[in-house]
Amino acid sequence: MEVFLIEEVFYIITLIAIPFLIHYFYTKTFKYYLVKQKSLLFSYSLYYVFIVVLHHSEFTTIWILTINFLLIILLAFLYTGTFVWKISMACFVIVFIVLADLALAPVFSTIQYILALFFSKILIFILMKVILKLVILVGEGSLSKRYWVMLFACPISSMIVVIYLLLDSSYRSYPQLYPVLSFSLLIINLLVMVLCDRILRIQTEQAKTQLLEQQNTYYIHQFLMTKNRQEEVLKFKHDFKNILIGLRSQLQMEKETASVKQLDELLGTISTNTEYCNTGSIIIDSIINYKYTVASKLNITMEFDIQIPHHLQLDSVTMSIILGNILDNAIEACIKVADRERYIKVSIYYLNESLYIQITNPYAHSIKINHNGELISTKHDNQHHGLGVKNIITQVEQKEGIWNIDYSNQIFKIEVVLYNIPVHSSSAETNTATH
Repeated sequence: MEVFLIEEVFYIITLIAIPFLIHYFYTKTFKYYLVKQKSLLFSYSLYYVFIVVLHHSEFTTIWILTINFLLIILLAFLYTGTFVWKISMACFVIVFIVLADLALAPVFSTIQYILALFFSKILIFILMKVILKLVILVGEGSLSKRYWVMLFACPISSMIVVIYLLLDSSYRSYPQLYPVLSFSLLIINLLVMVLCDRILRIQTEQAKTQLLEQQNTYYIHQFLMTKNRQEEVLKFKHDFKNILIGLRSQLQMEKETASVKQLDELLGTISTNTEYCNTGSIIIDSIINYKYTVASKLNITMEFDIQIPHHLQLDSVTMSIILGNILDNAIEACIKVADRERYIKVSIYYLNESLYIQITNPYAHSIKINHNGELISTKHDNQHHGLGVKNIITQVEQKEGIWNIDYSNQIFKIEVVLYNIPVHSSSAETNTATH
């Protein structure tokens, strides 16, 4: 009886490390938590009380593991991150805890049991440190379905194998196999996490490359427009003197009608060579001028009302993702609408260091949402095409901005507000672009 009490006391003492280890892993994986520190402390204290009670309950091993797993999942919802990442990380946490305990079995004395309790917690910490050192992007991004299945299947199948073997009396006759099995399963789970991290890294690099290509397209288009405009101005300057001489001679010959017609043609040439959008912000001008050209070829009327200061300090990556994706989606939606009803209205204003963007367009297709309230792409290739709105929302939230989407009466409207957008001190004048 005295030995049993000593073992129980040390079990309860070492069990205190589990909430700290879970919090450490979740903090490194999900970066931020959603509640205040006092609420976080209360939640983990409550979890500790629950697992102590479970240990002394009459529940079977399977029930204790199941309840503990559900509690660890609930703790994951105290942090930022998507639903699937929270579930998958909770699966790995419970696997680390169980396999670390099993790896140090068997024990044949009280001293060995107490040492195993301490070393198992140290082993869990080492495992977490190694994993967090090897993986970088786990907890962020999105994987394809087959990799999600693999990420879930590995820890869950590991738990099923452990439970099955523990219930098998013939396996319990060979306790020396416990460490071998545990370390083998731990290595497999570690490799799966590393593999998923490598896939996420590749996807991230591909996304960055695609974004750079998109930005280059905008800038090249803007450069070509500026170059063409400069060439037209040079041609006009070169011919201007000769044109005036011709007009003078026609006026002397009293050919006023021909002179007026020639002046109208000349003024028309000047006006048609201006840029559609010229606010002074190279990134906004580049994106809108490029999308305007694309929209014009598809018989889409593009109207814009832009009132922003000259030399507004905008992040090119942020604007390429937000404004570029919104206009891409608007153009794709307008293609499915009848020609006479195709239009895109762009409004961009700047006030009190805040940039307000509103884009409106009609749509003809049905809009679907998933159980999280997220828009689902109507295209067949959802894996690649359903990311536009997600990328917009992610970028806005990363910049601590706000967004709103409304799609009533077959009109799609998206609004974005970005805060703390500075302006060069030498530029307080507001540029206006309307079309």
